[in-house]
Amino acid sequence: MEDLGGLIMKNAVVTGANGFVGAALCYELVKNDVEVYAVCRNEASNLSRLVQSPKLHVVFCAQDQYKKLPELISDGVDTFYHFAWEGSSGSIRGNSEVQLENVRCSCEAVRFSKLLGCNKFIFASSIMEYEIQNAIKTEAKIGINTIYSSAKVAASYMCQAIANDLDIGYCCGIISNIYGPGETSPRLVNSVIRKLICDQHCSFSSGIQLYDFIYIDDAVRAFYMIGEKGKNNRRYYIGSKPKPLKNYLLEIRDVINPESELGFGELPQPVTVLNYDEFNVNLLYQDSGFKAEIPFKEGILRTVNWIKGEENRHGQG
Repeated sequence: MEDLGGLIMKNAVVTGANGFVGAALCYELVKNDVEVYAVCRNEASNLSRLVQSPKLHVVFCAQDQYKKLPELISDGVDTFYHFAWEGSSGSIRGNSEVQLENVRCSCEAVRFSKLLGCNKFIFASSIMEYEIQNAIKTEAKIGINTIYSSAKVAASYMCQAIANDLDIGYCCGIISNIYGPGETSPRLVNSVIRKLICDQHCSFSSGIQLYDFIYIDDAVRAFYMIGEKGKNNRRYYIGSKPKPLKNYLLEIRDVINPESELGFGELPQPVTVLNYDEFNVNLLYQDSGFKAEIPFKEGILRTVNWIKGEENRHGQG
C-alpha cells in the first residue's frame, strides 16, 4: 500500500472521542460530512463535549475491550483515529503498568481496525517522543514521567509495523502543543492563562528554548487532512511556527494583563530541548495544503474568554 492520498473519507472511528482533541476532531469530521463512531470508555463517560448530530454515533468500549468493536460497529469503516490513552498527564505518566497497557491496547486497535474494514489507521503521537529520544542520547538523568514518552515511541512504531503487516495504511500525527476552549488539563497554556486571570505569579525557565503551539480548530483540521490526504507511513508534524517559549508567554500575558511580571529564570532549564530539525514541519502542507489559520494572539483571546465564561457559569451555579 504505497499511497492513500487519493482516498475519500466517508466514515471513521475515533477512540478517546470525548477528550479535548478527540471531541473537537469528531466535530470537524461531522462538519465535513463524515459518519463518526465516537468510542468512549463506558456509560459513565462525560459526553458533553460531543457534537449532537445524526452523523455521530457513540460507542461505549474500554481500551481493553477493543475486540468487541467489530460487534459494536456493524457498518464498514474506512478510517481509524486512535486518541485513547490513559495517563497522558499528571503523575500517572510515570506508571509503567498503565503505560504498557496503553501500548498493548494501541496494537489491538490496529488489529481490530482491520476487521472493521479500515484502510487507514492514524495514530496520535506527540513531540514528547522526540524529547525522550534526545534525552537518551545525552546520557542525562531522565525523570520517571518520561515513561509516558517512551510508551508513545513504542506504540507508534509497533502500530506501524502491525499496520504494514496487515496492509493497512498508517499515518502518524505528531502533536506539538494544542490549546484552546475546552482544555481543562494542567498543560502549559491552560495553566498559565488560569494563573494570570487570578493574578497569580508564574515561574518559568529562561524561555529561550524553541516551542510551538497550535489552536485546537487548526489541529483537528490537520488531523482531518491527514485522514483525507496523508500518505502511507508518513509522520506529520502538527504545529504552527516554532519560536522561543518566552515570546509565546509574553503574548499570553499581554492579552490578559500587560502589567503582570513573569518569573523568567526562576525554574531550571529543561534537560533536553527540541530544535525542530527533528521534524519536517512542511510535510503536511506539501501533501495536503494544510496551514494553521488562527494566530496565537487570537487563539489565546478566544481561550481566555471561554475560561472566564466557564468560571462565571460555575460561580453562578
